[in-house]
Amino acid sequence: MTRLNLILFFSLIFSALGLVNAQHKARNLYIELEQLSQAAKQADQEYGQLQLEQSTWAMHSRIEQIASQQLQMQVPDAKRVQVVVPVDNMSTGSVSTVNISQAVPKETLLSDAKPKPQVQTQSQINPLPLKSKAGVAP
Repeated sequence: MTRLNLILFFSLIFSALGLVNAQHKARNLYIELEQLSQAAKQADQEYGQLQLEQSTWAMHSRIEQIASQQLQMQVPDAKRVQVVVPVDNMSTGSVSTVNISQAVPKETLLSDAKPKPQVQTQSQINPLPLKSKAGVAP
């Protein structure tokens, strides 16, 4: 009987030590979880601040101010602004230009002070003559 009591006593001691060890590990893991969740909240807050800062740096008014002050860029005259619009028929490779002096407000266009090369219209381009199936130009 004494032998059985000793076995039960030692098994009780080992199970109690195991329980204490498991609770200690669980508490340490819970503390680590709380620290990581706190770090995640802080990272989310920092991410929100960085997004706000990025939107501030990319504001159109700020970009226009830097372009005019630091880069000495200015808004071009409306008669100098042309938009190149591709024609639906891509096989000819032709383009046409549209004057947008009435379509786009001057404040939205920025250009440097150097003159830009002129865009040729379809009437200024000399296309190569097309050959028919017989080999003779139409």
